[in-house]
Amino acid sequence: MVIVRYILLLLTILLSGFAIFSKKAFNAFVYRTILSILVVGLYITYFAPDVALAEAMLGALLTTFIYLLAFKIHSEIKIGILILPVLCEKYQEYYKGIIPEILEEFSKKYNYKIKFIELKDFDEIMNYLSDVKIDIGICYNGDFKILEVPVYQYKGEEKNFFEIQEILKNESNLNSLKKSKNYTLSFCFSDKNSILYEEFKDFYTQFDLEKVLIKHLRRY
Repeated sequence: MVIVRYILLLLTILLSGFAIFSKKAFNAFVYRTILSILVVGLYITYFAPDVALAEAMLGALLTTFIYLLAFKIHSEIKIGILILPVLCEKYQEYYKGIIPEILEEFSKKYNYKIKFIELKDFDEIMNYLSDVKIDIGICYNGDFKILEVPVYQYKGEEKNFFEIQEILKNESNLNSLKKSKNYTLSFCFSDKNSILYEEFKDFYTQFDLEKVLIKHLRRY
């Protein structure tokens, strides 16, 4: 019994650290729930079944339910985007296009709030994903395919088809433009082990992506 008690004490200390220093709020909530369950076992090793029962009912069950409900109602997803024709366009305070429509359908299904964060290029999006400043970003060859896009060489830099359309607003002559390759435009996640990732995976397998693409790409 003493050995079990020491093992539980060590695990509670470790879980407390994970809960405090976790970058993701939902992960901290999961660690806190596991911690509460371990504490129930710890109270039992100290022969305090009444306290263990109270912790199980209030800490492990009721508190977990309240936290979970709060997360589902108020959880906000931060999305790293680029303002580009067709993909994501901004009209006053509203976003329209392929990306916003997909994410709005996802947020309706799982009751999330969407916050779009405008970034300057794909490299900055990847940096934000690495630093967990955003939950989902738009990138090349990522986790969930959106569509194939041709990429061109423009002034020594790679620009995809939609970026070229933006450039054409200011430049009418792009004779030197050369197609170099195709990339797969995708959704990328900062945490591939999160419940958000699993929910999006389940959503995307059933989502009618082709219908959305036809709707927005028909002008091209």
